Amino acid sequence: MRYGPARRSASRRCAPLALFCILALPAACADVVTGLGEPRVSDPLLDEGAMPDRPFFHGVFLGDEESRPGIVGGAIAEFRERSGSAPALVKTFHTLDSDFSSGGWAGRVVREIAASGSTNLIALDVRWEGAPAAPLLSALARGGADDRLDRLARDLAKLGGLVLVEPAWEMNGDWSYPWQGVTNGGGPDAAVRFVEAWRHVVDVFRDNGAGNVRWVFSPNVGNPVAGRGAGAAHWNWYGHYYPGDAYVDYVGAHGFHAPALWDTPYQDFSTLFDGEQADRLLSDLAGRFPGKPIIISEFAAEETPGRDKGSWIEAAFRHLHRHPAVIATVWFNMRKEADWRIESSASALAAYRAAVGSPRARTRFLEP
Repeated sequence: MRYGPARRSASRRCAPLALFCILALPAACADVVTGLGEPRVSDPLLDEGAMPDRPFFHGVFLGDEESRPGIVGGAIAEFRERSGSAPALVKTFHTLDSDFSSGGWAGRVVREIAASGSTNLIALDVRWEGAPAAPLLSALARGGADDRLDRLARDLAKLGGLVLVEPAWEMNGDWSYPWQGVTNGGGPDAAVRFVEAWRHVVDVFRDNGAGNVRWVFSPNVGNPVAGRGAGAAHWNWYGHYYPGDAYVDYVGAHGFHAPALWDTPYQDFSTLFDGEQADRLLSDLAGRFPGKPIIISEFAAEETPGRDKGSWIEAAFRHLHRHPAVIATVWFNMRKEADWRIESSASALAAYRAAVGSPRARTRFLEP
């Protein structure tokens, strides 16, 4: 997907392994997640009839071509017409070299989104021109991109209004993002480097007065690096990367359902995001970080031969609307590795329209 003029590499997503063994983080991150003890929530749903008494916010990534200046405002209006509801969050992708000033490429995009009434969710690719391919995280933590971070923070502060920023997503994945643990030395030190880099980015933003920015921590479901059953005992478990409560406002997750594309078992949403192979991620997020609302910050499903995508969407949102900690979702609405779009079939579109037509759904994002 596109972030400014640059292009995101294709990603592979999977939903590996179980979570029961516990391993404390190194002392350097003692105030991050230690992993001590079982999650306090074993079942993310209350009883089947319960419904949390709070709003629910639906968001979207509209696709590469639809996320350009002069285009994105109309694309939001088209999505509102198609889905029956305006998206409360609109996600776009940008690097540290992006120009968020009022006349810059990225600045025009985020201002058009804000003008539409949607809240910006910026996926921040932490690469920059001249950055080392590896170890990127150490260079970032040492201040190698501070001039760019200073400018970016000041420009987003001038934007006004709430801005959600999701830096270095899918850090526990294995598809060659230069901020992932596997490309930063692996082993326990990789999580330490990630935490140091994340905290440095947030500190620079705060030093530049970007008090309107909120931070979203978004691992991939499961552990694509570990063997089966490794859980928190493995260095690449998602919780080891957690930067600490003072540096995170929302926790989240990414996951894509594509059994035909990736030759994986067919799974419903609850299995994909909260099953054994997903390290029971949703339950663990809710139990381990009870003060942090959850945003499913990227998800979608393919059209699987012989299966009904509409039924998958309907069951997914039934689960999400009843979850006590999930407050928002972001649908990846693009034809990329597969046709992830809500309009990939009449059944899928009808199910999504019904989901965002829920009485709890809101079109303006508000902080809990």
